[in-house]
Amino acid sequence: MATGDVIPRSRDVDEYPRASAIQGFDVTITPNVYRMAMFVERRLRETDQFAVINKMFNGLNQSAKDTIELYAALPFNTTYAATADWLCGDGMLLVDKSRPYETPSLGTWDNDETAGALTQARIATMRTNFAKNKNERGFLRPLRMQKVVVPPDLEDTAITHLKSVLKPESSLNSTNYLTQYGLSYEVWNYLTSATAWFGFTAMDSLYELKWVWGASPKIDVQDVESGNVDVFGKRVRMVFQTGCLRPHSVRGNAGA
Repeated sequence: MATGDVIPRSRDVDEYPRASAIQGFDVTITPNVYRMAMFVERRLRETDQFAVINKMFNGLNQSAKDTIELYAALPFNTTYAATADWLCGDGMLLVDKSRPYETPSLGTWDNDETAGALTQARIATMRTNFAKNKNERGFLRPLRMQKVVVPPDLEDTAITHLKSVLKPESSLNSTNYLTQYGLSYEVWNYLTSATAWFGFTAMDSLYELKWVWGASPKIDVQDVESGNVDVFGKRVRMVFQTGCLRPHSVRGNAGA
């Protein structure tokens, strides 16, 4: 629920004008349980000369890390796909066109850039669109773009456009204006598209992409499985879910 409006003129002797509230979109984020175990028999412990058991259990630990990374990237990897794990509070994908405002009379907005390859001009357009962000009442709420997130395939291009002193797309010795905005880049290896790239603002209280922990990852030693004292192992369990209310702090481009 959001409050706020343009403050009207009023005399001190008058009753205070009351701010009104706007009902935002309803969002339910229900954490899911993720768990897995690995067990080995006593004989393997007796013959484990090459640290096989240790490698197996390290793999279990890595599975937990991979699960977190994959689910963190999932909304980005499916936003240009036919299906998604979940939709945002407005019923749209994480990056989408024609998103409804909380105030229906305002029409729609979007956080999906016109698809195109990663170039200086398109990065600049995304930065400008962040600065034109409006809130649920249609009031200007400028956001400052801080970084570009790319798959490994676009790292060289990101370095060229964001780190060059001179404008790489010109032979006129023009200053690379993108370096003046303090933009950084980050490579996210878990992005599955070789062309899609994303822009992010600073993470603060208005950053509405959510990761909700029900229980943080925990690894337990299990000495007995199904009553068999000759079997032991480890199990990992965690509870989480991702979701999003109003993804104004994220913009995407499907690339080309």
